[in-house]
Amino acid sequence: MTRRQDDGFVAFFRRYTKTSLHTVSTAALTAFGMLTFVNRAFAAVAIAAYVLPPIIQYFRRPDLGREAEESDESEGERTDATGGEANGTGTAGRTEAADETGAAGGGAGAEAVESPRSADSTDSVNSTDSTEPADSEAEAAGEAESGDDEEASPEPEWVVADAPTDGDLFDAVVTGTGAYAAGEDGVVVREAGGGSRDGPEWEVVLEDGPGAASNDLTGVDAVAGGGVWVAGESGAVGRIDPESGRHVDFSAPDDDTNDVAAVAAAEAGGTETVLLADGSGQVRRGRYRDGDVAWESSTKPGSGSSIVGVELRGEEGYVCDSNDGVFRTDDAGRTFESLDFEGANGTLTDVTAGGDVPLLSDDDGALHRYDGSRWTPERLSEDPILAVAVSGTSGVAAGEDAVYERFGAGWERASPPAVESLSGVACDGSTAVVVGEAGTVLERRTA
Repeated sequence: MTRRQDDGFVAFFRRYTKTSLHTVSTAALTAFGMLTFVNRAFAAVAIAAYVLPPIIQYFRRPDLGREAEESDESEGERTDATGGEANGTGTAGRTEAADETGAAGGGAGAEAVESPRSADSTDSVNSTDSTEPADSEAEAAGEAESGDDEEASPEPEWVVADAPTDGDLFDAVVTGTGAYAAGEDGVVVREAGGGSRDGPEWEVVLEDGPGAASNDLTGVDAVAGGGVWVAGESGAVGRIDPESGRHVDFSAPDDDTNDVAAVAAAEAGGTETVLLADGSGQVRRGRYRDGDVAWESSTKPGSGSSIVGVELRGEEGYVCDSNDGVFRTDDAGRTFESLDFEGANGTLTDVTAGGDVPLLSDDDGALHRYDGSRWTPERLSEDPILAVAVSGTSGVAAGEDAVYERFGAGWERASPPAVESLSGVACDGSTAVVVGEAGTVLERRTA
């Protein structure tokens, strides 16, 4: 049943139970119920006598009993206000009642009834007659506002998207125009919109990679308001225009056909900058303008160990490798400095950044946060954490068969539909995407 915009059936039924019609219906239920020993058909009559009247009245008179209920609430408040001084509670008693009301109505409701507890409001209450109906009207308005807030801010939920591929997907990105994922044999899929509550629909953008060579694509990233970049085996590199869906092949930059393990892209210095990280510990920087890319010579931030993660946010970025090397750039990949990472019991698997704070994942089930001078680990699982992404105070991380999410301070295990063999994640506020084997796509959306 669709919830009405005012207060819904539950609130209506609460008022209905205080009417004489409810008393009559209850009596009919009892009377016909006693006749079931004569004929069992009276059971159906008894149920109908009790159930039908409130349903009919709900659609004919949704405000039934509202005035009586408000009158009872006002009377109760006046009684509490008068009896509070005798009991030694006074204003504090009303404050505790407001707290209980806020807890029952959710966080938004708590904020709505919290304002009468401020210093100014408390002085106002103490300086006026507590029997005035203004308090009741304010609380009623607060309850209405609480209901509106709850409807406007539903909890995000995880759904399985219908991705049109059976190939493994290795990485994902969320953009302002929808999410993208890249994977096996060069496939790139994106959110097409539409779909149902069971899951949004996706469509194929590329079937066999930017160079039509069917090389696996291991990374995808996007520039806000710009292009979507994909990269992978044998130096495969391409840029997709989100507006037209067309792509341009930039594979083998400067004839380099090394496998690209990770890609990062962002707007830096007024142009799109892309970083390609490979299994030889090298990072190549390119700047896209006027339909072409100017590639620079590769640099080696560390010892040459395979790079497993790269992140770029404007001019600032991070790289991590399989030998506990973590490096930072503040000039969009021209130069890097070591962040002297220590303490991982396993091998690093990914790096992300929320603001200017890098966050690492490892295959020992831990995340590592950097505060500018010290690394602090947080264990999520005994199993490997393969990928992590954050956006502001929101985040998502994935193991092979588990998803973890963050809203604010702490991480906790999510409860998406059961899937296995996850490998890539992306996050932008409350929207998150997790991808994996056999075309698996999970989306966290606001319901």
